[in-house]
Amino acid sequence: MKNQFLPALSLVLVFSASLALGADQPWERRLPFKEAIIRYELKGSEQGSETLYVRDYGRVRAKHHQASTTIMGMTNKTETLELTDPDWVTTYNLIEKTGEKITNPQKIYQKEYSKFNTEEKKNFEKNSKELGTSVMGNFGAEVKQSSAKLLGFDCDVTSVGGMSTVYLLHGTDIPLKSEVLVMGMASTNLATKVDTSASVPDAAFQPPAGIIAQANAEAETMLAGTIEQVMETLKRPDGAKAMQQFGQPLMPAGAMPQAMEGGGSQAEQQQLMREMEAAMKKLNQQKQ
Repeated sequence: MKNQFLPALSLVLVFSASLALGADQPWERRLPFKEAIIRYELKGSEQGSETLYVRDYGRVRAKHHQASTTIMGMTNKTETLELTDPDWVTTYNLIEKTGEKITNPQKIYQKEYSKFNTEEKKNFEKNSKELGTSVMGNFGAEVKQSSAKLLGFDCDVTSVGGMSTVYLLHGTDIPLKSEVLVMGMASTNLATKVDTSASVPDAAFQPPAGIIAQANAEAETMLAGTIEQVMETLKRPDGAKAMQQFGQPLMPAGAMPQAMEGGGSQAEQQQLMREMEAAMKKLNQQKQ
C-alpha cells in the first residue's frame, strides 16, 4: 500500500511548516467550529466525491473519499477512509480491504517539546517567530491572506508555480478548493457545502468491519525522525537560520515515497500534490 505514505508525508509537512506560526505550541490549532460536515465534488482527471466529518474543533476527523481516474482509457478507482484522533491517523483502503496507521504528529511534537528546558523553549519560540514566512519562499509559493470567499467563508489562497492553487478556510488547514496540475492533467476538489449545524453521525467515525489497521513502521520512522530533526534544530539559538538553509521539506534520506519521486499512479501524484500544497499553505497562516 505505497499510497499510504501520503498521509504520513502530508502530516509531516503540515506540522513542521506550522512551527513558523510563532505560537508557543503551533501544532495545536482549533477550527472556528466545533462540528461540521463538509462535502466536496472532484472534477477533472479525477472524478468523484469526498466528505469530511469534523468533531471537537478538528481534533477528531473522518474523511471519506470515493473517486476514479481515467488515463489512456484505463480507469483506476479509489475508495478510502481516513480517521484522525489525538493518538492516531488511520487510513483504510476499502477496495483492497487493507488499513494502516501512524501516530498523530501532534503527539510526537508534544513529546519532543516536553523534553525542552526553559532556555530551549525560549529558543523555540524565538526561532518560530523569526522563521515567519521565509520558508515559503523556498517553495516558490505566492500567498494571499483572506483573498477569496467560498460558501460564505474567507479563504487564504496559495499558488505554486502554475502547478496548484489551494483555498484554505482562513486560519485553518481545511481546504475548500484545490486545483492541481500534474503531468499535464488537471483536477479540482471543490467544497459544495459546509454544514456546521448538522449532527455529525457516529457511524462516520467507525472503522470498516473486517479490516484491521496495521502500524506502518517505515512511515512511522519517517514521521518521528523528521519531527525530531525539526525540534532538535529549533531548540538551538541559531535554529531559524539552520531551518532556512535547508531549502526543502525536512525528510530523512531514503524516506521519500515513490509518488513524490515521480513514480506512483496519477491519482497518487495528484493526491500528494493536494496534500503538499495544503501543508505548505499552513506555514503562511498569520498568528491568530
